[in-house]
Amino acid sequence: MSKIIAFAWTTPALVAGRKTCTRRSWTPAYAAMFYEGEIVQAWDHSPRTRKGRQVAWIRLAATPSYEPLSTMPDSDYEAEGFAFLAEEPGMSGAMLSHPGNGPIGNASWASFEAWRDSKSSMWVVRFK
Repeated sequence: MSKIIAFAWTTPALVAGRKTCTRRSWTPAYAAMFYEGEIVQAWDHSPRTRKGRQVAWIRLAATPSYEPLSTMPDSDYEAEGFAFLAEEPGMSGAMLSHPGNGPIGNASWASFEAWRDSKSSMWVVRFK
């Protein structure tokens, strides 16, 4: 069976083609199971806990890398899907969070900057 990545609040940006990056609080052993070029199922929620459904297939553009949030480039505001969510009526107020890393806030630029200033590190997964 193919591997799964669930996107939750950012699913609309993924489906619209405006999300090409996600950050995860994975263990090193779990992250090592993913590799560049791999095709992975994209789900709106976990099929194990939230009765999610598959919404897309994604191809990993790079092997996941562990990076400090402080090194996120400005362009990742778009790549993470936040720009799309901020532009869409009714979506900018959605609370975004990452398991193990707490709430991000909403999809605003200010929330993105606060997340970048959080002094944490996460696995960066880039995809097409």
